[in-house]
Amino acid sequence: MAKILQIIPSLDQINGGVERGTIDVAKELINSGFESFILSSGGDMAEKYKYKGVRHFELNIKRKGVLNYLLLKNKFLNILEEINPDIIHIRSRWPAFCFNRIVKSHRIPLVTTYHGTYSGSNFFLKRRYNGVMTQGDKVITISKFIDDHVRFHFPLVKSNLVQINRGIDSNYFNLEAVTEKRKENVLSKFTLSENSHVILLPARITSWKGHLVAIEAANLISKMKPDLNFVILFVGSEDEKKNFSSVLEKRIKKLHLDNRIIFCGNLNDMPAVYSIADIVLSTSIQPEAFGRVSAEASSMTKPVISSNHGGSREIIENGMTGWLVEPSNPQKLAEKILEVLGLSQEKKDSVGLNARRRVAEKFSLKEMLKQTMKVYEDLLSTKENINY
Repeated sequence: MAKILQIIPSLDQINGGVERGTIDVAKELINSGFESFILSSGGDMAEKYKYKGVRHFELNIKRKGVLNYLLLKNKFLNILEEINPDIIHIRSRWPAFCFNRIVKSHRIPLVTTYHGTYSGSNFFLKRRYNGVMTQGDKVITISKFIDDHVRFHFPLVKSNLVQINRGIDSNYFNLEAVTEKRKENVLSKFTLSENSHVILLPARITSWKGHLVAIEAANLISKMKPDLNFVILFVGSEDEKKNFSSVLEKRIKKLHLDNRIIFCGNLNDMPAVYSIADIVLSTSIQPEAFGRVSAEASSMTKPVISSNHGGSREIIENGMTGWLVEPSNPQKLAEKILEVLGLSQEKKDSVGLNARRRVAEKFSLKEMLKQTMKVYEDLLSTKENINY
């Protein structure tokens, strides 16, 4: 039975796309007859799937620095000796920087997943650091946008690239599967009235996700439609220092939007959260590598307004499965929110059904897992031909 080890900095983010993808693949490995291991710094999700047979090894690979790099080497060698993996799959730059050479020196096939654009590719040193994610025998790119990005910046690795779109579990993200009780739990948690227009922005509280754009749009909506009863929910974890959260809170207070915007933190039952939304926003000011929020909300048949760049453009067909707006433009966002709120329910339902159908056809979890298993199987079958 082949052993597959996935490596990720942490399993902290319950709703994080990288973390969730790692867990999904770990479970599918067990179902496909592999032994499945995860190495991370731990976190909320670390213990969650032990009953599925997935084994977790904890190592502090979240903390960067020269000292930790030196400490990690021997500990990683001990873990390799204990597991003796047939394939290693690394999903982040820092562990790739620390472990790629060790993996190759042990003649273990290496898979890497290029999860983002990563800043600084035009700067030599940063480009070299980003390049560790292209050193896999197979390099998975998570969308066409990311595949094009890697081909442009690292043309020599084109032959190793495998584009596998991120997958959404449309059975889990299914409006019809959400009970009234689950909806009521969310509404009561934040004392939301049934007649409020609920606008949802699910994203980690960090500057590039566009929370400030949403705040400015809320201010404009309040001026354009002062009688409109609406609230914006910010659902997602704060950065560790909470610096950006304080910036947002100050801006909200200055604009007198305290009753319009609610910080909800991380919420476990995201299908129930999506179910109460009239509109879901993806307001990123930098391109999304994939656009998980757009895909999840689309699977829930909810009206989605996304920034017109990055991976979101592969999910949202403007006017057909959602709406695209110019990034960093609060005026355009406010106008689009009011436009969508004013649409007939028949039109919203039609767009929602188109969106769910598109996700099922192009971004299904089942297909993502199938293609990932094929990458592993192909490497195992040609292991002796890999140049180390």
